[in-house]
Amino acid sequence: MASGATGGSQLSAFCAVASFLWLGHSIESHQLIVLLTAGAFSYAASYFWQWLPGSNGRFGRRARVGPSTKDSEEENDLGRTTFDDVADWVTESKQSLTISTLFISLGAYLASSQDMRSSYICASFDNSTLVRSLQWLGLLLDGVIVILLWRVLAWARTNKSRLISLSVVFLASAVGSGLLYTSVRMFLPSVPLSHHFKGIDALYVFDVVTDGFAVAVLFVSASLLTTEKTPLSLVGIFTFISGLAVGWGKLKLTGGAENTMHGVAYLAVVLICLGTSIFVYANNIQRVVLIHRTIVVTLMFISLIFATIVAISNNRNDYLFEHPIETMIFKARTSADRYLTRAASSKSLPVAVNEYKARYGGRDPPPKFDEWYKFAVDNKSPIIDDFDQVAHDIRPFWGISPSKIREDIQRVVKEPGIALLKVANGTASHSLSRDSENALVMDELVKMVNKFAKHLPDMELPINLDDRPRVITPWEDVKRFTEKAKQKGFGSKLLTKREGEVGEETPSAPLGIQQPSSISVRKFQEMTALTCPPGTATRAGIHWDVRDFCLSCVRPHSKGAGIFLADFAASQSICHQSDLFHLHSFFFTSPAVPPVRDLVPVFSRSKTSSYSDILIPIPTLDEVLKKANTQPDTSDFDMKTPALYWRGAQAEPVTDELLRGGHQERLVHMVSTNSSASSETLMLIPQNEVRSRAAYERVPTSLLNFLLPFDIGFSSVTPSSSYPSELTATLPASSNPLLNQYLLTLDPSPESSSTSASASSNHPTFLSTLRSTTVPLSSTLFKHWYTPRLQPYLHFIPIDIRFHSLHATLAYFVGLKGKASAADRLGNTRGAMINGREVRLKSRTEEARWIAEQGMRWANRALRREDEEVYLFRVMAEWGRVVSEGREGMKYVPKEAKR
Repeated sequence: MASGATGGSQLSAFCAVASFLWLGHSIESHQLIVLLTAGAFSYAASYFWQWLPGSNGRFGRRARVGPSTKDSEEENDLGRTTFDDVADWVTESKQSLTISTLFISLGAYLASSQDMRSSYICASFDNSTLVRSLQWLGLLLDGVIVILLWRVLAWARTNKSRLISLSVVFLASAVGSGLLYTSVRMFLPSVPLSHHFKGIDALYVFDVVTDGFAVAVLFVSASLLTTEKTPLSLVGIFTFISGLAVGWGKLKLTGGAENTMHGVAYLAVVLICLGTSIFVYANNIQRVVLIHRTIVVTLMFISLIFATIVAISNNRNDYLFEHPIETMIFKARTSADRYLTRAASSKSLPVAVNEYKARYGGRDPPPKFDEWYKFAVDNKSPIIDDFDQVAHDIRPFWGISPSKIREDIQRVVKEPGIALLKVANGTASHSLSRDSENALVMDELVKMVNKFAKHLPDMELPINLDDRPRVITPWEDVKRFTEKAKQKGFGSKLLTKREGEVGEETPSAPLGIQQPSSISVRKFQEMTALTCPPGTATRAGIHWDVRDFCLSCVRPHSKGAGIFLADFAASQSICHQSDLFHLHSFFFTSPAVPPVRDLVPVFSRSKTSSYSDILIPIPTLDEVLKKANTQPDTSDFDMKTPALYWRGAQAEPVTDELLRGGHQERLVHMVSTNSSASSETLMLIPQNEVRSRAAYERVPTSLLNFLLPFDIGFSSVTPSSSYPSELTATLPASSNPLLNQYLLTLDPSPESSSTSASASSNHPTFLSTLRSTTVPLSSTLFKHWYTPRLQPYLHFIPIDIRFHSLHATLAYFVGLKGKASAADRLGNTRGAMINGREVRLKSRTEEARWIAEQGMRWANRALRREDEEVYLFRVMAEWGRVVSEGREGMKYVPKEAKR
């Protein structure tokens, strides 16, 4: 890379840049083993040192031409021009090197600092001065480490000794990090530390080897390249490549929701291009990797021209003339019509049988299917054909023998919080005693089953009475059992689209239940990550950057620029959302009862996408006790308070991570005017009054909290002097929360139902809100038996768990108007002052009322007690066949065929 660089050094430069780019996109959270692997590769490379390019003497800058001689020659050159003086300043002056370094660094910083902040709470808890001081100290230490490493390698006389020294550095770093890790875990066991999620398998070994090799190639190449120069050349080029790539990525998004900072991305590209052009001459770099510096400077000039064109074009043309929510509401109507066509196309029993075979790979329905069909029709069920959730939950158990399933049932019922529902001789019963707190729940469940128990074979079902699901089986095991089920004729795909990318595995018998006595939060997160397919973001590890908003995590399930939630089902899958481990209380609350890792049958009322529980409608104790006193809400929507209401209660134990990233805590913090003074929220703002065009803008969150009708807060908290005031200030619960036009429902606290936020604060559940004339806004990762029956933007309004779309979504329905603004002479309320101008955003009350009505009608039609019984009957009919010997031959036989 220096003057007179050889082809070998150019190859080293290419290897250094290539390994740097590889590590930037692939290295994961297994640093210790990677350092050890890199040390081994470096030591192995020392045996081939003769083949490696670079000087075998000590490092050092080559002597320049004596200044006095050169200056005297230049003074006598009468043909010199101003351009010659500028060229000499660029190539010889230390100021030019400083300025070029400053340009590249500042440009890279601007390119990487435009991301929106996440809702993870930092400002209210941390000393910002201390944090910034530690960041500067860390930057200084990084520089010291680089210089010291360079000096250590500089005194090595040969490439061989240089590489041996490098391997020793890797080994010492790994040992030192390991000792530090062990010490911290010993004295501060609650401190979360990074670790791998993959487990010791072939894929993990492959990743460790490739990442270790890449680290070794990077440092070996860098040590060889710096024989003639300081590390500044290589570091500058790394910064240039990374900064320019990020800058161009942001520049292409200028004007859209993903990048609303007009001019900043353009300035970043300009600074990087100018800084790089000066840097290659000031640092005497003849070639950047394999490209001559003249060509590089020419490319930088061309890049500036294109950057200017792109910036101007994007800023002028990136406007929206139709709101994304308006589009999704329209599409929701057609989607609901298509769903009803697919879900209830069968108008007779023979058609229902054929539809069953078509959906589930040619398999015949279970015995007594005709009785189930009659039960569904008699109860006016609008859903006859769509029970894919049942098939999804039960399918893996076809890969386990009936005797093993029955054995696992006897084991799992001994676990805390598990009751046994038994059907024998056409009658249902349960295992709980009369004095059990959940006896009423099981009584209610038995009452439901006894309506159709006479049509069921003898069977046993372990019922999970906790809010937490219980079975968290690794992805590989679920896939293995599913593949075995397919071999037995149970067709249709279960797993993700990545299923076909993994080779066939030989099915093996399931293991016995392996149940530890307790489990840490980190171990629980590791178990959760292992339920995702290899290669997914969550399987790779936790998203470490809690400060910035993870756009790649939300893009797969969001509309356009990642603001409004568009795919509700995808938003409930954790495998592409590695940041959720920091943003939902469920993932950093240690379960009171450790989950089971083996695939065993447990029937639960709800679960996340990582669990293998079988979903059924199980009433809660609160629902059973309030059932007799429940009155339907039929009040007029327009007479309700136009506000978004939510009340919660903090549950113990309250940890530091819960206060920072808990979904309830983040919500309260976000809508507090005191806590959000420095934060910004992305909004779709009208640009004028003549045409209905809008553009995304960043608006102070505190202003939006003042303008929008939020009635959100805790009704009870755990007192502590370390809590910020916005979390400890409690708000009284409304006597009737359903008297508000909008009601937000969240996942409850991860503890038992008795301590859940809904029960503690008398907050309505999602179903009770859906059955009312209030618009339900739902932010949830949990699936229930009824989840596939609901259509977002038709029956309810979905909100991403990060709450970044909460303000923009509510503003779409309630509008924006200045609260403190006086009316004009015609009596019209003035718009809100946003970003220095008056903005008028009309309300969409009619659309909100329509969603409330559609949700209430559908709940009263498809989510009744009778629909729960139809669903439960279908699950138990399928399960009765799974646990029976000779199940492959068990099927529904029409009465005509029997004769």
